[in-house]
Amino acid sequence: MSERDLFEEIASIAYELWERDGCIHGRDIEHWCEAEHIVISHIQPIEEEKPKKARPQGKTTIKTSTKSTRTAAKARKPSGSSKKG
Repeated sequence: MSERDLFEEIASIAYELWERDGCIHGRDIEHWCEAEHIVISHIQPIEEEKPKKARPQGKTTIKTSTKSTRTAAKARKPSGSSKKG
């Protein structure tokens, strides 16, 4: 969209907002800012609306427990559980 087209789109929407609000003078900046917001939101869609990229289909590897996870599991056991009293 060219700069001129962008300006004209904002101006047109601002005018519609002015008419909608009863042609009350003195609120031109408010209408212009709201029109800018409307136009920009149509040009740049919100991130949440963009589709997420699909993961490529291929080999997936799942790691099994490693030495470090086994060591960590042993460390979590209470020390007095194996002693008989």
